[in-house]
Order: sequence, then C-alpha cells, then structure tokens
Amino acid sequence: MSNIYIIYEKYKRNYYKVQKLYNEILEEQEKIFAITQPKSIEFDKINVDGGNFSNSFDNYLILKEKKEIDKRLNEIKIILKERKKILEDKEAELRKSKNWIDKIYVYKYMDNLQVKKIIHLVPYKEAQVYRYLDEIKKTLKERENNE
Repeated sequence: MSNIYIIYEKYKRNYYKVQKLYNEILEEQEKIFAITQPKSIEFDKINVDGGNFSNSFDNYLILKEKKEIDKRLNEIKIILKERKKILEDKEAELRKSKNWIDKIYVYKYMDNLQVKKIIHLVPYKEAQVYRYLDEIKKTLKERENNE
C-alpha cells in the first residue's frame, strides 16, 4: 500500500508552484501600475518629448492588454483554486489514514508536534518514531530529486 503522505507532498509542491506563478503575475501587474502613480516633474523629459503630454494611465492599460495580465491572472486563479481543493481533499484523506507512517507524518509535519508528544499518540517507542521520520525524509528527498 502506497503511503498517502508521498502523494500529499507532490500535490503540495504543485500547489506552491502555481502559487508562485500567481504571485509573479501580481508583481508584474503592480510594477506596471506603479508607472501610473504621480512622480516629480522631469524638466528634461518635456524638452525631449517636444511638449507632447501622454496619459500614463492609458499607457498602463495598453501595456496591461499587451501582456494579457488580467486573462493570465484569472486562469491562474482558477488553477490555484482547483489545486487548493485537491490539496485539502488529500490532507483530509491523509488525516483519516490508518497507516502509522502517515499518522507520524501528520503529527510531525502538519500538526508540528515534537517526538516526545508523538510517542504517546502512536504505538511506537521514541527510537522507532525517529527511524520512521528518517524514512519519511529519505523517501521525500528521493522523490524530490527524481522530479
């Protein structure tokens, strides 16, 4: 029987990747919007532009449409919501698991319990719990290196 914590970790990594993309798009949007904010007057620019005044908000909208930020942002939001739902479902399945290694994973990495408290919740001694935690770390590292 496969351990559920391995699948949960895979989903968690995928969720964080999508969340990182979402944050990058938001930062890009903020940088483009920052251009529209009032600034100090640049006298040299008036001479270079030949006295032509441009509306910075119009430039912002044009640039935003070129990069399709709103469209990308909506797509990534949908993906992020779906991944979060999958992750929450997998977390619920992991918490309901009867496998002791899964339970040790939940207690240590999700509930942030110390080993001294975990040994009272599982039918293993402290040394065995440490061995299982080492096994969990090794399998997760191997999976991470393989991907």
